[in-house]
Amino acid sequence: MEKRNLNIFGSGSSGGGEFNKIKISGDGTITDALTCQVFKVYGTGVAMGDVKAESLDIYGTIDIHENVKSGSIKIYGTMSANKDVAGKEMKIRGAMDVGGNVSGEDINLKGSLSVKGDCEVENFISDGSFEIGGLLNAGKVNIELKYGNSSVKEIGGEEIQVKRKSSFLGINKQNGSLDVDTIEGDHIYVEYTKASVIRGKKVEIGPGCDIGLVEYNEQFHCAKNSNVKKQIKI
Repeated sequence: MEKRNLNIFGSGSSGGGEFNKIKISGDGTITDALTCQVFKVYGTGVAMGDVKAESLDIYGTIDIHENVKSGSIKIYGTMSANKDVAGKEMKIRGAMDVGGNVSGEDINLKGSLSVKGDCEVENFISDGSFEIGGLLNAGKVNIELKYGNSSVKEIGGEEIQVKRKSSFLGINKQNGSLDVDTIEGDHIYVEYTKASVIRGKKVEIGPGCDIGLVEYNEQFHCAKNSNVKKQIKI
């Protein structure tokens, strides 16, 4: 039996269930849990139950009261989720606000991300801004500080790089910075970062940093205009 499509134009509401495609172009509310192949929001949406979709594309605004699970999540507008978000590929060009944890494979962030809990992915690539209340854990972490202050409690990974984004002429015109309690990884390079502790095999402290303690195993270097209060080879 072929699954039905759901289209909400103007103002309307629907129950949940299984769908092929869901499109909200006006002001739409879905009152129960839903499963679908494609979920697109161009207007304003509310989903009151769990959302499971192969692809979730948000061009407008959506408020999801429960958990989100999707293969692909693309946000050009605003998505808020009260609980957990699991997405294989997440592309954030607008804003994503998560009340629980985020998990998946890839996050590509050019907008803003707020996560109350932990964020665990394979690759975390950002030149936007973020606020993560718990742990950011990824094999590869590549952060370009563009504007304003980003913050996270802990970062764990294999390759961790935090750099201030420069213009195409190579000039640092941005003013982004990072606040973090602890960074642990194999290869770590940071700029314009304030951290209590950094632990790694190879640690390089670039310009504009204020670090309490660096524990390193193989290699350590610190730029002249950064402050490291204490470093220990372990």
